[in-house]
Amino acid sequence: MTPFWLDHLMVVVLTVFFPIRAATFGYRRLVLAPAEHVADMRRALYFQAIALQWALTALGLAIWLIGGRSAMALGLEPREPRNVLWGLLGAAVIAAAFWFVRTRVRRDPEALERVLQKLGHIERMLPRSMEEKRIFHFVALTAGVCEELLYRGYLIWYLSRWIDVVPAVIVSSVIFGIGHSYQGVKGIITTTLVGGVMALIYLTAGSLWPAMAVHAIIDMHAGELAYAALNRPIPATPDPEPSPASG
Repeated sequence: MTPFWLDHLMVVVLTVFFPIRAATFGYRRLVLAPAEHVADMRRALYFQAIALQWALTALGLAIWLIGGRSAMALGLEPREPRNVLWGLLGAAVIAAAFWFVRTRVRRDPEALERVLQKLGHIERMLPRSMEEKRIFHFVALTAGVCEELLYRGYLIWYLSRWIDVVPAVIVSSVIFGIGHSYQGVKGIITTTLVGGVMALIYLTAGSLWPAMAVHAIIDMHAGELAYAALNRPIPATPDPEPSPASG
């Protein structure tokens, strides 16, 4: 299963084009947009992200089929079904834990304020209305499926043709982190670490499906928390006491 020229082109898209596009034509446009256009542009970026990632995934799958490779080599067919079931069970546990966290955070104005502070660097990208939150769920599901297939399944396979699997995981995770450079240095570090964790889940389960589920759950959780924080009740500021002179 030696990579050929279409594989090289695909990897250039994943490692060069995609990060540059995200940093310059994506979030940057949202940051520079006038306030009255932000909501429309945010929804447009949601739909663009969904369309672009599914298009890249379709292209990657087409190249994979042209190369005559197996679904197992890409991580779509489990090597050990029992490990996949354990992985999906773990994803369900994570989803339940996140639901518990959100339930508590929504009741705590100070916790919501802390959430907003942590997400302040990407505030304009976060969902503010119920409609945006529903679209964001599709963005999260898309990222879970497509980014795992492309950056864990495809890219780790490609890199492991030239280097051992551990360095391949490290390199693919760094590339994944750089692809989120619009989130700043902290965002790059965080997403690099997340990429490493997703790769560990993938390699341990022998399948991409648990990693896809966990990735989508994490992104949906972030969207739900962001929506709650952005729509938190703002305590009313008490009217100033009248001064004796004004009485």
